[in-house]
Amino acid sequence: MDILKLSQPNAFVVSLRGKCEGEQGAQQLVDLLREATQKKANTLWLLCQELTSVDFRAQQALLRHLPFLQDARIKLTLCGLQPAVQRQFEDSGLNTLVSALPSEAYKGPYPILR
Repeated sequence: MDILKLSQPNAFVVSLRGKCEGEQGAQQLVDLLREATQKKANTLWLLCQELTSVDFRAQQALLRHLPFLQDARIKLTLCGLQPAVQRQFEDSGLNTLVSALPSEAYKGPYPILR
């Protein structure tokens, strides 16, 4: 999975690309969530338009770290989930625990390729 990040005073914006699968994908997600907590932003935007898959292991990592985000008062919002990824979240029930919005809902700046 490729990750592009943009840190702002009140928001941490991340663009996820490719597949978030296996131990490596889950660890990347955990590292990302920990970084967002350290940045102390009010909102963590995960831009998922180019995310093609999130397996069970990565979903479990996200589920385990939701309380840490809540304790830090960071609102997690996913934008632009592809239909296949949306189905993966629905199948696991994770869609009931995270806010998922269409791509158009995000109006802020995007991370820049380097």
